[in-house]
Amino acid sequence: MAILGISSATKTISVGLAEDQKLLSELTLAGREAFTEDLILYIEKLVSESKTKLTGIAVVVGPGAYSGLRGGLATAKTLAQTLELKIAPVSTLEAIAYNLLDQQGTLIAITDATREDYNVALFTSYRGEISRLTEDLVLSTPRLIELLSAVTGTFYLAGQTEQIYAKVQAAHPETRIICAHPQSCHPRGGLVALIGEKLIAKNETLSPFEILPKYSHQPNIREFKA
Repeated sequence: MAILGISSATKTISVGLAEDQKLLSELTLAGREAFTEDLILYIEKLVSESKTKLTGIAVVVGPGAYSGLRGGLATAKTLAQTLELKIAPVSTLEAIAYNLLDQQGTLIAITDATREDYNVALFTSYRGEISRLTEDLVLSTPRLIELLSAVTGTFYLAGQTEQIYAKVQAAHPETRIICAHPQSCHPRGGLVALIGEKLIAKNETLSPFEILPKYSHQPNIREFKA
């Protein structure tokens, strides 16, 4: 009786299964091997090999890229309606922060928004529990550097971190930053499932019609006019 987690908001596509706050299995693909069009195939492979029954779905709703979010949400909503399962929306940044669940302290998750802006959220981790310090924010590079420079003590940085780390250290060398390993910088499907299991247990779910994507930036789509 597992929760399915779906993450397709970044260039890495990941699906995972969790039950009783334990990761059962996970399938992650990146680069040329990752196609949102094949999400249902990845899910079918994962579920069939685990030989478990789904009781709910958790899906990353953003911030993220237009095509990736659209494919992930369409798949999750279709499965939820067809199988009559509860569905929980999960933030990309919270899923990234969950990579650092074993750490204690301030966690900061970052992804690109536009050329000069970043999606960012701050969390705190203590004894295996993560709590939010801020909502998901969109900040310019100068404002993000200012924010990170004001954080006291050592903090953990996960996501697209290399350029930001270098800029913060150049501007404020006294700021103590620990960068997560690159493998811990994307929203994994298994972690999405773990978050979703908690949300579903607290009945913090939405109908498939209520769940909307949160794009990193507005897609450039021309409106057709007859």
